[in-house]
Amino acid sequence: MEDRDVVIIGGGPAGYVAAIRVSQLGGKATLIENDAIGGTCLNRGCIPARALVRGVEFIELARNARDYGVSYPETEVDLAKMMARKATVVKTVVSGVKLLLEGNGVELINGTASFLSPSQLEVNLDDGTKREIAARRIIIATGSGSKKATVSGGKVIDTTQALELGEIPRSMLVMGGGFIGLAFATIFSRLGTAVTVIEPSRPILPEIDNEVVSILERELKKSKIRFYNEAPAGLAADYILTTDREANTEGLGLEKAGVELNDKGGIAVNRHMETSAPNIFAAGDVTMERMWTHVAFAEGMVAAQNALGRDSEIDYSVVPCFAHTFPEVAGVGITEEAAKRQGYQLKIGRFPLAANANATILGQRTGMIKLISEAKYGQILGVHIIGPQASGLIAEAALAMKLDATPEDIGLTMHGHPTLSEALWEAARDVSGETIHFISPNR
Repeated sequence: MEDRDVVIIGGGPAGYVAAIRVSQLGGKATLIENDAIGGTCLNRGCIPARALVRGVEFIELARNARDYGVSYPETEVDLAKMMARKATVVKTVVSGVKLLLEGNGVELINGTASFLSPSQLEVNLDDGTKREIAARRIIIATGSGSKKATVSGGKVIDTTQALELGEIPRSMLVMGGGFIGLAFATIFSRLGTAVTVIEPSRPILPEIDNEVVSILERELKKSKIRFYNEAPAGLAADYILTTDREANTEGLGLEKAGVELNDKGGIAVNRHMETSAPNIFAAGDVTMERMWTHVAFAEGMVAAQNALGRDSEIDYSVVPCFAHTFPEVAGVGITEEAAKRQGYQLKIGRFPLAANANATILGQRTGMIKLISEAKYGQILGVHIIGPQASGLIAEAALAMKLDATPEDIGLTMHGHPTLSEALWEAARDVSGETIHFISPNR
């Protein structure tokens, strides 16, 4: 039986970050991965999907270039080259993570781990041999996988398969209008696929403010994406894309370790990322809670810190979310609707991107920034954005909320000109009716 300090099972965002953090704190990290370093996000999720979104962005850029005095020949899509570029991006990012692990002295074992007891693991190596490892602390970060679905009306594929298609489908039915589903709907609709999205909850994206979502849905419909609460009778498509996920716990032997599951089928953890078993932690999608890569990063760090004796607690109060659509949407905190349900008295600031100079320069004037604040003390409860680069712009709002900044604080902070970030500055000033480049209705 080999002895190890901290063993991390799974080399995705939660796992590799946990391994790096263990090393930073002076511990010795052993990372066990049975597939590719980087997990779903880097290999089969957000990185390749965003690379394809970037590819289809050029279709729109070429189409609008004439407005800037630049003419291109007829735009042609070479799907094989687009997929090859995506693969290059993935390879580059994954290689960078491998170098980070090596540079931090993380031991990497290629194999599949399962529990023999709460402190012992059996590892089936890729070469067919086995190793037994005793660990003082174990972090489970095995992530999630596509949930099998039985749907009729076309060839059923998951998101991994969608990222490897060798043809542009004539039609696609996307089961789920969440952040993942809408990103794929965006990609394929821009490639010319007739896309239909089935989403039972209306409006779509309940985490994003209704006012923002209504603009998004209107714009997506312009791209000929159709929305239904349920699949109409007789509806068929070349491909049916399923987006549901489930925790990767099969074969781990959690019962031998005394690790319990939550009501979502993921590993149950507390705010310290501790499981029901002493000295065993879990982080990332395997918990089936707040399934975002940036959340997995944070959870991996908290798990690593507590594995080395720190007293760290995860803070979910400020979690940005976003969809790589055209235009992008992003949000942090609660919506106006949720704030009213919770009994808050509100002051709301808005700023349309049509009044922002840089949005006009970019030719992307559709959108707005909406800031929701508590009326008496100025606490920022939520910020929701639709427009270009929304996924990046939301970071300033998240930082402001984390630091308990008020709309006045943002409004007194100089923002570069011309930039899209000025729109957040203006939305913050609009809370008190003091926008500069727009006649505020709050005056």
